[in-house]
Amino acid sequence: MSRTIKEIYNEAVRERNRRLELTEFASDSKLSVMNGILWVAAALIHSFETLLDVFAIDISEAINSRINGTPNYYAHALLQYQQGDELIVREDGLAFGYAHVDETKRIITQVSYVESTDDSNLDSKLILKIATGTKGHLEAIPVSELVPVNAYIGKLKFAGTRIEVISTKGDVLVPRLTVFYDGAVPEAEMYDAVEERIRGYITGIDFDAAVYVSRLTDAIREAEHVTDVYIDEGAVPEQGVFIACHDADGQIQPLQRVGRMTYTASGYLKESSRKDEESELPTFREAITLRIENHEI
Repeated sequence: MSRTIKEIYNEAVRERNRRLELTEFASDSKLSVMNGILWVAAALIHSFETLLDVFAIDISEAINSRINGTPNYYAHALLQYQQGDELIVREDGLAFGYAHVDETKRIITQVSYVESTDDSNLDSKLILKIATGTKGHLEAIPVSELVPVNAYIGKLKFAGTRIEVISTKGDVLVPRLTVFYDGAVPEAEMYDAVEERIRGYITGIDFDAAVYVSRLTDAIREAEHVTDVYIDEGAVPEQGVFIACHDADGQIQPLQRVGRMTYTASGYLKESSRKDEESELPTFREAITLRIENHEI
C-alpha cells in the first residue's frame, strides 16, 4: 500500500537530519528551499507508489480470472457453447474458440456442478448439470444434443480430468398442503392465488439451489386471504412437500418427502404435466387442500 505524502516527507526529513553533511540545510520552515524540494519529491514518490498499487491490483485480478481447469472454468465454457458451430484453434494457438460469436446459438442457460467420488476411482469426477430456458421455465437439453455438448467439453478439458455433462427433466414438485383462508373470495380464485405463489417460488430459486419446505410455505402464506399453511399428519394421502426426480434414462422415480430441505437431481423444479410418466402425479391445484378458517382448535 502506498505511503502518504506526509509519511514520505517526514521519512526524508529524518534521513536528512541523520546526515552530518546536511545539517546546515536543517530548517523547520515549510517554505525553505530544501523542504520545498523534499515535499515535491515526496509527492512524486507517492504518485509512483500509487501507480504500483494499481498495477498490483490489475495483476491480482488477472491471476484470479485465470480459472483454467477449475469447475468454474468448465461451467463458464458450457455457457459459451454454440449449437451447430465447430470449435477452432485460436490464432494465438493457446485455446479453442468460435470463429464468430452468435448469442442465438447458445442453448445452455443454466449450469451447476458437483464433484463426485467413488471407491473404485481415487480421482473425483466433475458432474456438470445443464438446462435450457429461463428461470421458472427450464427444460432439459435433448439427449441428441448432449452428444455434441460432451464432445465440445472433451476438447476443452485438461488431460486426466473426468467430466460428465448431464441434463435431466425437472424434478416434479408436489406440495400436498392444507391451506386455510378467510373465505372472502371464491375457492377457484384462491386456488389461482396459491398456484401463482408456488410458481413464483419456483421462479425465484437459483439453478441447483436448495429447496426449503419453510420457504415454500412462507411463499404460499404471503398470498392474500391466506391465514395459515398446515401439514396435516393424519391426512390421506400423506401430506408434506414431495419431489419426484427423473433418472438418467428419463424415468420418473417415486415421490420422496422433503424433511427440512433438499437438493434437486436436475437442478430445477417444475409442476406435473399429467402426461406420460407424470400422469399419476398431481398438479399444484390437485395437491393443495383448501379450508376456510373457522378458528377452531
